[in-house]
Amino acid sequence: MNETKQDFSSLLDKLDLYSILRDTLRNLWAILLGAIAVAMIVNMVVRADFRNTYSTTATFVVTAKSSSNYTYSNLSAASTMANSFTNILNSNLLKKKVCQDLGTDSFRAAASAEVINGTNLMTLRVTADTPNNTYRTIRSIMYNMVDLTQYVSTDMVLEVLQDPAVPTRADASFSARTQTQRAFLVSVLVFSLGFMYLSYRKETIKSEKDLENKLDAKSLGMLHHESLYRNLGDRIRRKKKKHLVTELTAQFEFVERYKKIAAHISAQAHKSGAKTILVTSVQEHEGKSTVSANLALTLVQQSYKVLLIDGDLRRPSQNGLFLGPDDKLKASLGALLMGQATLGDAMYHDTERNLDLLLNKRNISNSTDIVSSEYMSRLIAVVRNYYDFIIIDSPPMSLMADAEVQADLADMSILVVKYDTVLAQDLNDAIDSLRDCHAQFAGCILNQVRTLPGSRRTVGGYGGYGRYGHYGRYGRYGHYGEYGRYGKAEN
Repeated sequence: MNETKQDFSSLLDKLDLYSILRDTLRNLWAILLGAIAVAMIVNMVVRADFRNTYSTTATFVVTAKSSSNYTYSNLSAASTMANSFTNILNSNLLKKKVCQDLGTDSFRAAASAEVINGTNLMTLRVTADTPNNTYRTIRSIMYNMVDLTQYVSTDMVLEVLQDPAVPTRADASFSARTQTQRAFLVSVLVFSLGFMYLSYRKETIKSEKDLENKLDAKSLGMLHHESLYRNLGDRIRRKKKKHLVTELTAQFEFVERYKKIAAHISAQAHKSGAKTILVTSVQEHEGKSTVSANLALTLVQQSYKVLLIDGDLRRPSQNGLFLGPDDKLKASLGALLMGQATLGDAMYHDTERNLDLLLNKRNISNSTDIVSSEYMSRLIAVVRNYYDFIIIDSPPMSLMADAEVQADLADMSILVVKYDTVLAQDLNDAIDSLRDCHAQFAGCILNQVRTLPGSRRTVGGYGGYGRYGHYGRYGRYGHYGEYGRYGKAEN
């Protein structure tokens, strides 16, 4: 009994209802198309194999000739007549008489009689292969009813209340429609259950327990999904908000989770003497840039001197998080790494957040060659002397080799894992690649975790903390001096 409870509890832990429902709804088009296809096949089969039949009915009033209790006798007479009449209708005697009337060799119809509940009315129903045969058969039965009632009872009278009509619509159309509707509904259910099972069996990471069980890595923390828009108006205007811990609208829980992650990483870095931390992911759009930015900002709030480097030269995104429409860079990181600018020109200081940044605005196609050059390694060697932490936002590992190259220049690496996105096997391959690099692999951050509404407790808004002031600038970077080709821009 205890083992059964444990197995059931384990199954519930593995179930991620949001993921299952999301995957099912995403494949709703396939479910509907599959169900429509099955319904059409069933409809064609039913119509091909099913013989068209036609039915017509006649209604009779059954009364008893004499009785002290008129109502009760009539009801009883109708019930008796219907029960006995059904047997007679299918007897050889009746069939022979109907065949004689119709001039046929065999009886090709089905006849039945039943009482309308609570009344002394009896309905005679006849079904045959054609409208004409149906009508002629029921008329023949009605013609011979006088003789047939003698076999049932001589104390009952049958009066026609409603004459039969020639049927104009086949019974098969109703049967085909019913079977088609049933096949469609059953197919929707079966296909939905199939996609739910596939979602359940999908080897992606949906929780911290999944991360620890399926990946050869430890969890550094978990971050819940945050909406990209503040309200409906922003959604219509496609105006996305910045998910930064320094924003006044940032949720308290959002900020606290980054504090825990930053504390964990800084403690691990101090033990190993790591300063340069690489943040990457396997695929695009897993949130590594936002994690890198918030990790840097949280470390600044903990009184560390931090430099954030946007190492994704092909698709830079940190400038969108930190630069306003009026902010301009003197020089980009790409120009610095190509020897076309000095470090002082490329360095950007965010006064409001007290964070130093090396940003890049334009895409650079030969990014792997640039980060593999001596300029990148010399840059890291120089800035290590002036900062407590250097955070490198590197490109996704599945797109190019830039992340592995930068991991050889870093001291520690972190893999951002988006909820229910990348297969565990691909994640483990990426972890093995990071472990083969110079940087010590610290672990994974599970990002953008989603849950059903009401299934997660939320904490009040983060509004009372205000802006964390700045600690002053570190100078104009003139004290770095001119080192090699970084000193002046080359013409």
